[in-house]
Amino acid sequence: MTDRVLYKNGVWVWDQYNDGVMFTGKDAIQQVASNCSRSSNISRSISGRKNIDIEIQVMDTLDGYAKAKFRKHYQRKVKVGDVAVATIQDVKDVAIFTSKVSDLSLEFISYFHTAVMDRFLRSMIVYFQYYLQIWNRMQRRRAETSRQLRHPRVIVLEDEIRDNLADLRSMVSRDYAAILLGLEDVKMFHHMSNKNNDSLSDKDRKLFEILCFMTVKVVWIALFRKNLPLLERETNRLLRTLCFSPVESSGVPLPQATSEEERLLTGKAFKNEKRLLHRSPIIQEIIFDNHDYRMLAIGLKNIKGADERIRYLEIAYAAPEELLVESGIAVGVLGVDRKYLDTILKPKEISTTVKISSLMKIGEFNLPPRKIDPKWKYSDTLPEEPCFYRETQATRANRRAQCKKWRSYVDAEGIFFDDSSDVSSILNLRTSIVAKEKVSNTQNANIN
Repeated sequence: MTDRVLYKNGVWVWDQYNDGVMFTGKDAIQQVASNCSRSSNISRSISGRKNIDIEIQVMDTLDGYAKAKFRKHYQRKVKVGDVAVATIQDVKDVAIFTSKVSDLSLEFISYFHTAVMDRFLRSMIVYFQYYLQIWNRMQRRRAETSRQLRHPRVIVLEDEIRDNLADLRSMVSRDYAAILLGLEDVKMFHHMSNKNNDSLSDKDRKLFEILCFMTVKVVWIALFRKNLPLLERETNRLLRTLCFSPVESSGVPLPQATSEEERLLTGKAFKNEKRLLHRSPIIQEIIFDNHDYRMLAIGLKNIKGADERIRYLEIAYAAPEELLVESGIAVGVLGVDRKYLDTILKPKEISTTVKISSLMKIGEFNLPPRKIDPKWKYSDTLPEEPCFYRETQATRANRRAQCKKWRSYVDAEGIFFDDSSDVSSILNLRTSIVAKEKVSNTQNANIN
């Protein structure tokens, strides 16, 4: 009778490592289910796709042990006297650590830690910072516009916002095109970068799938973990087109926009091309629309005589993160003092009602209006002088150091270790588990 009461609230499951049955209580099952329910929506939408052999999962919550290990081994170290602010590398560190290790590879870690990739991710954060502001503003105006007549002046204001989004989208297009062409330090990861000059399409497809997922995650973390379905939908639309977006065909309810809002959000450069020859909207932006070449040179060349708009964007895209908050430019969590954030870059809570995030003084991304100076003469060439804001040697050193750490992390399959004795015990344990699985598979094959 005692055994019946003891094994009443639970189920029996098969333990493949111990080769026997194991009892699991319902309390433990409910605890695991509650933890899984707090996972990111990315895992549900991406892992449910068909015809893709990559199943990506992510956790947004970490226990105290995992946070302590991350802080000790993998968090970017700040030297004494340096300004401790959140950087793009910090966001990437959290994104990698909260991902499933089996979804990552050593090649992707090296690919993810390149200067071109950092510029692309920062451009995406800037774009979505402004994109979400416009989206939230449109949601507030929906109820008002349903009861009022549409004024002709509204179209002029919407065209201005449409052009602002197009300019920010063109910056993403510039940095994404550098990845597609394999420029600078991403050349070795290009699908044609091999001795035989053959296209490694399968490897390139896997890198692209993981890159799409990690891009959504980095932007989501950098923008304080808000509007995840909208971020995922727009990112897949930009990089894949709506024809091949798995989000559109997943059946999950998505944020919808009216025809006027779609005109504003997609821009005038978007064209519906033939399905198999359809270029992604992010590449269409730089092909079919005219953008100020001075803006496209931000971070590369020093444009003399630039107006307020160009200088504002120059700080947002190219300046070190510690100058963002000082300049009053909001780019998500970038530039925020790390004392306001916890280990995984969430705002710290100082009480049950007041959050310290209210002390960050982060405003909106207020893009200055576009002004055409008749005295400015456009040139066919860019100046030779490099941009005033350049990547520092410390930033490059931190990127290389973090890349080395994360490669070791992926190579060890995410198992924490503190000394060499732990490493040998982990390798022995892994070898014994693999050998036991092979023996079990052989026995099952003989039985069949």
